[in-house]
Amino acid sequence: MADDRIAEALDAAAETYGLTLSGAERDAYRTEITNTEALLDSLEPTEFEGAPAGEVREGDDEYNAFLYRCELSAAATGPLEGMTLAVKDNIAVAGVPMTCGSAAIEFEPSYHATVTERLVDAGAELIGTTNMDEFAYFTTSETCAHGPVTNPKAEGVPGGSSSGSGAAVAAGLVDAALGTDTGGSVRIPASYCGVVGFKPTFRTVPRFGFADLASSLDHIGPLAPDVETAATVLSAINGPDGRDPSTDGMETPEPTDGLDAGPDGLRVGLVEEAQSRADEAVAEAIEAAADELEAAGVTVERVSLPGFDTQPLVNAAVTAAEFTTLAAQAGQDIGVGTGYSEQWRTAVAEMDTEKLGENVRARLVVGRALTASDDSAGYVAAQNTRRQFRTVVEDRLDEYDALVLSTTPTTAPEYGSVETDADLLETIAHTSPFNLTGHPALSVPWSGAEGPSDPVGCQIVTEWFDEATAVAVGEALESRR
Repeated sequence: MADDRIAEALDAAAETYGLTLSGAERDAYRTEITNTEALLDSLEPTEFEGAPAGEVREGDDEYNAFLYRCELSAAATGPLEGMTLAVKDNIAVAGVPMTCGSAAIEFEPSYHATVTERLVDAGAELIGTTNMDEFAYFTTSETCAHGPVTNPKAEGVPGGSSSGSGAAVAAGLVDAALGTDTGGSVRIPASYCGVVGFKPTFRTVPRFGFADLASSLDHIGPLAPDVETAATVLSAINGPDGRDPSTDGMETPEPTDGLDAGPDGLRVGLVEEAQSRADEAVAEAIEAAADELEAAGVTVERVSLPGFDTQPLVNAAVTAAEFTTLAAQAGQDIGVGTGYSEQWRTAVAEMDTEKLGENVRARLVVGRALTASDDSAGYVAAQNTRRQFRTVVEDRLDEYDALVLSTTPTTAPEYGSVETDADLLETIAHTSPFNLTGHPALSVPWSGAEGPSDPVGCQIVTEWFDEATAVAVGEALESRR
């Protein structure tokens, strides 16, 4: 049987690379594979363990924000002492099933994600995991296998994919929650639900114990009712972690340095492309926000970001290629990676793909076919376009302390209205560019006196590692809302 398995693997590998193997090559390669497998089998597996959460039960709140309720705390004091938090269903909590919003995965980790540990070590009480779009690959909550989430602050969708985290914070069910953000999935729910969402600088918050979607775009960040709480939670979870190699050598931003700093004397660029794309009422609300910043002593000027409008498509192309590659590798990022878990690898390898939802099935098949059909030429082109746009943003941030724009072009869309790829790209139009560049981006609820009744998010983007300035500008807006 082993010989048959190796022979089949050799045939598949040779076909992939267009090679014809001689008999001698087959014999030599078979021996090399056998010897290598024996060596790998001799390695002791690394087991990660954490104290399991207690009182695990299914969520039952009226918004469907929680997937599971639990109790996890430690005899620790710190900046989060006395606070209740939740984490998204793609962040590991020992003893709590982690489904990534899917019916296809059966997984109960015996370990905590780094961010879970850091929340508890900072004094927080973790009280549950929150619902999400399946595998974090949509923006409305409607692809969640456990049912859609209700927006406590608007008639429309709560946004996604961190739908439950946004709804839980907006409804006051928790003091803060963690979400993940690949194209806007922290900031979009923040915008639609009227709360604060903070995407940190790329690679500054460890992702060990998180289920990657697209590892060159993924971020973990907090949703909270106010800027101070978001900054405090982010400060508690950021910084390098030995289990996540992607954080090696990264600076540790200090978001709380921006608290009470005041914005007087700062220069801010109002992004023209976003103002042109946004609905009229949203654009007017952001104009009002700019006026308030000027009244607070900030210099506001209009700026252009050439290439801004094409970035959602670039983000979609990168996400599709990286997600399908991860799926083909049992969820493991081959390379630097964000950490490795044999438990998670096994769960993905044993995933019942027939139970995948329609959206994820389409993303897997179409994404894989596209990557194969053009030998990854589209991915290379997208990555190069991405790097060019990052230079544009960096050049603007050499001139300005921050960029300001609406978090989303519209207020919360109606349920069932995001149907096509174009609809989906519109929801990430203002957020996804900054996943591509890696800059920190803070979404603060804002609506001027003449603005729309549904929440509008004002997004503040700053230089890498300069979360503090985003906090200073965000607090200024918050105080004048």
